[in-house]
Amino acid sequence: MLFDKQIILFDQEMANQERALTTLAQKLETAGLVTKDFSTAIIQREHQFPTGLLTQTMGVAIPHTDADKVIEPQIAFMRLKKPVIFHQMGDNQEIAVQMIFMLALKQGQDQLKMLQKLMALFQDASAMHHLMTIRSSEELITLMQAAQII
Repeated sequence: MLFDKQIILFDQEMANQERALTTLAQKLETAGLVTKDFSTAIIQREHQFPTGLLTQTMGVAIPHTDADKVIEPQIAFMRLKKPVIFHQMGDNQEIAVQMIFMLALKQGQDQLKMLQKLMALFQDASAMHHLMTIRSSEELITLMQAAQII
């Protein structure tokens, strides 16, 4: 299951985008889910191909990188106490991001399918509001199951 290692962080205070990405990537590495190169690769890819999205309710980011950096598929989640600046996918505009879904997936087709599922979630204002108020990993997993993310 993609959230089974429970790399789920709520209300984190991060100085900037790079610190947030590094923190999540290091949690994945510590859990043995990604290679030691994952953190550097995810930051480089984010600079080249931004993953920020401005939804109806807030800014989110879906950072990911090449499958060869992934040992075991997983999604890491971070909700920030205060937004940090990311660049928007497509037009590179600065946006304030409050939630990060870091994808560590082994197949390119899995990444595309997951991005589509997450986009559907981001369009659900009720689910997004719920994401802002949940307090436990179990609640997040239940919401992800209800949204058919996992």
